[in-house]
Amino acid sequence: MAKMTGGRAVVESLIAHGVDTVFGVISIHTMDVYDSLRDLSDRIRFVGCRHESAAAYMAYGYAQVTGKPGVIVSSTGPGAGNAVGALGEAYAASVPIVHITTDVAPALRNSRRGEIHEPNNQLEMFRSVTAWNTFVPEPGGISAAIFEAFDYLRTNRPRPVDVEIATTALADTDDCEVLGPRAGPLPEPDRSLIDRAARLLSEARSPVILAGGGVVTAGGTDALLKVAERLGAALATTYGGKGAVSDEHPLAVGCARGGRVYGQNPIFKLLEESDCVLVVGSRLSYTITSAVAMKLPANLIHLDIDGDVFDKNYPAAVRLKGHLKPGLAALDRALEGLGVTAKAGVRSRIPAVKKLVRESLEKAGPGAQRATDALRAALPRDAIISVDATIPAYWMVRGLPVFGPRQYVSPHAWSSIGMAFPAGIGAKVGKPDRPVVAIHGDGGFQFNLQELGTCAQYQIPLTVIVFNDRSWGILKLNQKNLRGEKYFATDLQNPDFVALAAAYGIKGRRVDRLNDLAEELADSTRKQDMRLIEVAIPDGFENLR
Repeated sequence: MAKMTGGRAVVESLIAHGVDTVFGVISIHTMDVYDSLRDLSDRIRFVGCRHESAAAYMAYGYAQVTGKPGVIVSSTGPGAGNAVGALGEAYAASVPIVHITTDVAPALRNSRRGEIHEPNNQLEMFRSVTAWNTFVPEPGGISAAIFEAFDYLRTNRPRPVDVEIATTALADTDDCEVLGPRAGPLPEPDRSLIDRAARLLSEARSPVILAGGGVVTAGGTDALLKVAERLGAALATTYGGKGAVSDEHPLAVGCARGGRVYGQNPIFKLLEESDCVLVVGSRLSYTITSAVAMKLPANLIHLDIDGDVFDKNYPAAVRLKGHLKPGLAALDRALEGLGVTAKAGVRSRIPAVKKLVRESLEKAGPGAQRATDALRAALPRDAIISVDATIPAYWMVRGLPVFGPRQYVSPHAWSSIGMAFPAGIGAKVGKPDRPVVAIHGDGGFQFNLQELGTCAQYQIPLTVIVFNDRSWGILKLNQKNLRGEKYFATDLQNPDFVALAAAYGIKGRRVDRLNDLAEELADSTRKQDMRLIEVAIPDGFENLR
């Protein structure tokens, strides 16, 4: 043990858990943490943001591309509350974020006596968007609480965790033991259930694997591919699982997102006709499955670290609760023990399915797919793409090939608007040697455009593409197609985005042709400078040539 302030205990504990970057907004409540971030700046980096929501999205993007928890420091009351929406996205997407915030002195906590920024039961406010949280009243308990937060993420579904510390505890000095991470085995599925799953898969004539975001989070790509290649099974991904395997892999058929703006997805038929589907690391969320009439066979094997996801929208024949990497390794050994070899009949169908997928995209949205193809041709293969809840991004989840895990950062069922730019900043901080491109609509970009200042201040270079149709595009399309062209509240008065970027000293260009967009994108990612590209699409994608 050593005597230190609670603020120092926070920073030393983060460093002990391998944290190299913290995002946040400085506050009077957290000054003691910031003193230590300054003193230990040779061991840990701080990125100061303009808004706590953006800081949490930066932590989201950082976590998505590095595989390490993102860390945000916020402050009592409104500062903490500003992070709630972004943490809700991370909760929906199963992204690990450690949220460290403050509360007022224990004697005043939840007293309604009117202390500055005093929240009303702040801990309860975060329970809906975090998997685990705690309050720490004294400095001696800080490191243990941070230890528990990181250990929870190691052994459970990786969702945001919340450590709330009394402001007085940050300033006080006490004997503090700084705890590092705990090593230990990861939870594995029951062996008898693994054997049962292996038997079902060995007997299947047309097995299909549906890989979710948990594969990416768990670093399970190699383990998944071993099982898929042993079975010769077709490999589809969910929305969150995009990039879990390369779209160029011979077993990959693409993203099983369908319905709504996408039209019918031929992968749905492949899943329906399969006699056994292995779902790995996906909760099979309602929005992208049963809500759009996805059908899965009775022989459904569901592997996930969180047993609460089973049987929510589809009953499983076998429920494998455990960490994906040891679970997949055990399944592969069981299949090997049964002498399973790849089924050539499944592999032979995959090119035809991929062809149908491509044709369906070109039919449903020729302009959107044309723009997606232009972007893919201009992007480096190793580029990280951060997308918002916007029409071009909706299209890219199916129409844009990616070549491995942690290359595609997107919102999930929570579908937060305004995420892509700050998440892209976090991704660039986490992977500074990789080109990063954030893709927005004009409305969503204005949620966090103030973070242009963060990029300028900290010299964080990424490319931002803003597709500008001067409206809330998807909502206006809904009004056109489903509301009899009764338009209301969907047109936007926008700034000059290029001039706005220039005000921060950032290069920008406005284009209205695909060739110019591709040229500017290729130049920006090659030079890895900070650049804003505004794409004028006043009439939507169909007239973008």
